[in-house]
Amino acid sequence: MKKTRLNKRLVELGLSPSRRKADEAITTGLVQVNGEIATLGTSVTEADTILLGGKQGQSKAPIYVALNKPTGYVCSHASQGEAKTIFELLPKSFAELKIAGRLDKESEGLVLLSSDGEFVQAITHPSAEKEKEYIVKIDQPISSEALKKFQNGVRLYDGVSNFIAVTKINPATLRVTLSEGRNRQIRRTFAQLSYTVVGLQRVRVGKLQLGLLPSGKHRVIQPGEVL
Repeated sequence: MKKTRLNKRLVELGLSPSRRKADEAITTGLVQVNGEIATLGTSVTEADTILLGGKQGQSKAPIYVALNKPTGYVCSHASQGEAKTIFELLPKSFAELKIAGRLDKESEGLVLLSSDGEFVQAITHPSAEKEKEYIVKIDQPISSEALKKFQNGVRLYDGVSNFIAVTKINPATLRVTLSEGRNRQIRRTFAQLSYTVVGLQRVRVGKLQLGLLPSGKHRVIQPGEVL
């Protein structure tokens, strides 16, 4: 039977709002596994009886959410200066969801969130090579020479930036597909070729299209819509 770290299991059972809080409860001796006081780092299975303060929880079904992030919001659980976080757009019950691929403050579009850590890994880990598609607006028409450079990769300070595809929608608007996810990668890649990104919208992650989801709104999804 598959084993899970106790702090994660406490969150799954609805006994703790986060792994950090779960670790605090374990440290203070409030958690019992099969009648014994638990210690940090304990691994458990679904067959184990787990109590926190004498209370036994119930497994919660994983949550999967798609959000159309507007510009001006940050993908973070914590406030960053005066900027609002995307969690201000979501129900309070979603406050502990993990973000499966962030967008910077100036960008907009599809952001996925979930309570399922394996799903988040399948979206974000580099080895997954999950495709993401963007509409990119730049400050001047793209040259044919620049388009050719994208085919061979563009060297940045942290390595070569490789796009799967770059196609023109109009002279200064492009559709960009990539499977990498380095910090501000698209903006930095265009800047390396002397273009400034003035608009950036993520319109697809894996199989899931942003579609007609209004800006600032969310919907509950199924993992099969993405993977």
